[in-house]
Amino acid sequence: MATYMVTYELPYVNRNEAIKRFVNGDALQDPTGAKTIARWHAAGGKTGWIAVETDDPAIITAWFLLWTDIMDYDITPVVSDEELGVAFGKAGLV
Repeated sequence: MATYMVTYELPYVNRNEAIKRFVNGDALQDPTGAKTIARWHAAGGKTGWIAVETDDPAIITAWFLLWTDIMDYDITPVVSDEELGVAFGKAGLV
């Protein structure tokens, strides 16, 4: 399963709507085929990060489309230290 890091930025003018959706929880539910690994929020509340696993990037894209009306986000494929070490080995670097 591939891992993706979602980085979001929430404009202050949309703070109350984001709080409402967060407390309601509907838009936070993992869609079928994706699993949230962890979620972090900056102390100021404007920026956050969500690690998600899925085999289908279309699933995570559709999920975060539920938030595009109030925040900006980027979805980046990421690898763990262990996965990177394997890639180094396959490339003959270790």
